Amino acid sequence: MNTLAQILPATQTPAIEDKKLLKISFIEKKNFLSIKGWSVTPELKVVYAVLLEEIQDHLASYESITINFGYKIFNPFTAQFLFKAIKTLNQAKAQGKQVNVNWIAEKYNTEIYEMGMDLKELCEFDFNVNLKHHTISPSLN
Repeated sequence: MNTLAQILPATQTPAIEDKKLLKISFIEKKNFLSIKGWSVTPELKVVYAVLLEEIQDHLASYESITINFGYKIFNPFTAQFLFKAIKTLNQAKAQGKQVNVNWIAEKYNTEIYEMGMDLKELCEFDFNVNLKHHTISPSLN
């Protein structure tokens, strides 16, 4: 079985500061997974398969997980992963595990926000949909 550390370098372009990359951070000891950015390349199908296995392995050994999703845009492979992840997380919740998901959408990205609201309806665990506000100056909030 591959791990995220083994496959992520092959799916991301090093040495280029590209805001369109998908960034995945799994801090297992803190029960925390963060996925944010652009999820559009076909190679991510492999990444998501491995990530789903890592989530399942984590839940077999730990009592909780918190996942932050902060997508800018995603493709059908991402949606497929999300549905499988929700199924896995619902099963974990039924087994008494603590599951928290934060879906973070940028203020004007209504498509991502609405997808979060739709996914929330499928969840038997805490699924929070939040809008991330971006302004030029904090005084404009």
